[in-house]
Amino acid sequence: MLLFAADAQVGNWLSWLKLRWTIGDRVVTGPDLIARTIVYKVGHHASLNATLRAEGVERMNDLQYAFVPVDAVEAKAKGWGGNIPFAALLEALKRQTAPAGAVLRSDEIWSGTDPAITPSKLAYEVLL
Repeated sequence: MLLFAADAQVGNWLSWLKLRWTIGDRVVTGPDLIARTIVYKVGHHASLNATLRAEGVERMNDLQYAFVPVDAVEAKAKGWGGNIPFAALLEALKRQTAPAGAVLRSDEIWSGTDPAITPSKLAYEVLL
């Protein structure tokens, strides 16, 4: 599953935990979908308020790639300090994407060895 959270913050994540759909004889929940995430476009510049820990990133057991839209230098210049990107969230994403640790930031060129990722100065190409 691909999860593009846009600028979702804690309140959005909490609302997703309550979602349920009946498909045939099966019930699918918001947490089920979060658990199936393999590609996550991290919300709100990876801020402190962008992603739930236990009910969010730690639930993503199959996570392979996390895309982080952030400019840490600009965030620091604006006085957002250690909240954008939030270091604890980046570490959790690295753990969840292990062993490759494919956390791809827009302000850095990824230096990993995953052959599915082709980085450039402007974008990443990822073959799934």
